[in-house]
Amino acid sequence: MQQSKQIPDKEFDLVVVWTSSFDYSNPLNTKKFGCPTVLLAGDTRHWKFPINHLLTYWITEGFDYVATAYNRQHLHWFAAAGVENLAWLPLISLHTVSHEWVETRENQVVFIGQKGSRHPRRCRLVQAIKNADLPILIKTANRQEAAKWFAHSLISFNCSQNGDLNLRNLEVISAGGFLLTDQLSFASGLDELLAPGTYCDTYNSEAELLEKVRYYLDHPQEAIQIARRAYHTFDEKWHPRHRIQNLLDWVFGGELSEPFRYSPRSDVRYFVSTASSAWIDTRLGIYEPIQELHRVQERLRVFVGRGCPGVIAADLLDLPRLELYVEEGFGDPCALLQQKGVPERVHEVRGEPSSWPSFDAVVCTVGDLQRLGRPLRTSFAFILGEDTQLLFANAGNIHRNFSH
Repeated sequence: MQQSKQIPDKEFDLVVVWTSSFDYSNPLNTKKFGCPTVLLAGDTRHWKFPINHLLTYWITEGFDYVATAYNRQHLHWFAAAGVENLAWLPLISLHTVSHEWVETRENQVVFIGQKGSRHPRRCRLVQAIKNADLPILIKTANRQEAAKWFAHSLISFNCSQNGDLNLRNLEVISAGGFLLTDQLSFASGLDELLAPGTYCDTYNSEAELLEKVRYYLDHPQEAIQIARRAYHTFDEKWHPRHRIQNLLDWVFGGELSEPFRYSPRSDVRYFVSTASSAWIDTRLGIYEPIQELHRVQERLRVFVGRGCPGVIAADLLDLPRLELYVEEGFGDPCALLQQKGVPERVHEVRGEPSSWPSFDAVVCTVGDLQRLGRPLRTSFAFILGEDTQLLFANAGNIHRNFSH
């Protein structure tokens, strides 16, 4: 039997714990190392109660610093829970593979990545490209092979799992590929990091995806020009060694520049979220089931009643394909309607509720139900009491019905 190895007694300068929503084997008693501790949050966008899981772990261990690699839109939850040192270190875990620049390319779309039940939207969109008789190469590959295909294909297709800034973005760019990826929310950091239109392009729907694929297949030099610009920028701005250095400067020097330091300037929802910290459990009881529903559906219709605090709308609108329905006179929390991609997703409903559309989810108060006078047509309902407690939620089956 092989003798188990133990770490010899020594002093440590830093402990970094990388974990995610589905990791239940996290180390405990990290403070015993007697040095700064960092919680580096991976996936908080799917699985059962993903944000709650990591918040509980933070509370248990009392990490000095918390950072996210993929889901900047979720940092406000940690701020509301009381975390003071927060950072966005985008794609810090990227494994880079170098590839020489390729000028002449196959006039095709390449998709390399996971499919299956964890990625229902990705599967739908890949199938849509095939159904449109557009040239697409679908591969499973290691990083070296993937870099080759990204470099030699005109278009590299990417689709996030659930509104996250995933590793594929920089894997494509670092190999010289032209990145065509899904449009994320105003809070995701995609626009600040990769400036769509300059270093990549994005789509917001199946129709827009097919339109852009056709466009770039007909205008290959435009795709190559964008790819070249991103390829030559990668080493200067996006290589993970820069984010590792950001982490060290932050912990040991207290220095972290915008946009990587999470602050009120990073997210317009910062103050409204932290001001509503007393009922964070209720808010997450609404957000997490709806986020899981967002993973499996192309579009969500969610109604939020007039009696609900505005922070609920602020929480939900970082789901980029969620259509929010509100009553006339909606009070815009923290100027959300000024954020990119938000105004076209907020709709007023007027007249009798019987004339309103059916919704995938409804969030309202007991007072809203009494005022409206009749039940709303919905698949899932969240009912709040006067003290903002969640009195009723029939969304518990979401995780079972759409499990992977």
